[in-house]
Amino acid sequence: MDSARIYENCQSRLLELAATLDREQLGTVVPACPDWTVQQVYAHLAGLAADVVNGDVTPPATDEVTDRQVAARAGHNIERVTAEWARTGPDLVELLRTQQRRRYSLPALDVWHHENDIRGALGLTAQAEDADQLAEFPLGGLAKGWPAEALSVRVVATDTGQEWNLGQDGRLTLRGTAFELARAVTGRRSVNQILAMDWTGGDPAPVAPFLPTLPAPEADLAV
Repeated sequence: MDSARIYENCQSRLLELAATLDREQLGTVVPACPDWTVQQVYAHLAGLAADVVNGDVTPPATDEVTDRQVAARAGHNIERVTAEWARTGPDLVELLRTQQRRRYSLPALDVWHHENDIRGALGLTAQAEDADQLAEFPLGGLAKGWPAEALSVRVVATDTGQEWNLGQDGRLTLRGTAFELARAVTGRRSVNQILAMDWTGGDPAPVAPFLPTLPAPEADLAV
């Protein structure tokens, strides 16, 4: 995954978006992160960048750490939050460019999904750029560590032609766009939404809970 470029592009778009948001929009609850408002998602992104650049956090960050990041910026206005993120972002991009460990791709995955979390909360359309890479990262990991007790699944990205084999014999097949697959396997689709995707070859109910690499939301998400 081209983590540095993905992170840089997502950050640029999010900073531009933040400058257009009013108080009501900034206070909108983000369904993908139901404990946070739009502004609090920005606070997390600024905090994560600062923590990783300063060496205080090695990705991934725990829930305790992300809650601390948000709480530490609770009294900051959006201009202060985004100014901090704008300062630390280039240093994080350089770190992502030079670090080879897989865990240093996680901030790019985080910001790409949070960009779409924010867009969904505000009723904006999805941002699907680089969805092929964001699908490959978690699905490639699932292919290497698919539980032996789970039915095997052949996953096909209908728009990019990518395929992943989760298990050995592909008894089930799951088809979807790279964007939908990326969102589904990274905790942005409910189990009911995953079950409603394009499955063939049998009942997906036994395997659906194994697909999300982060906890699936209880409520359906639109973006």
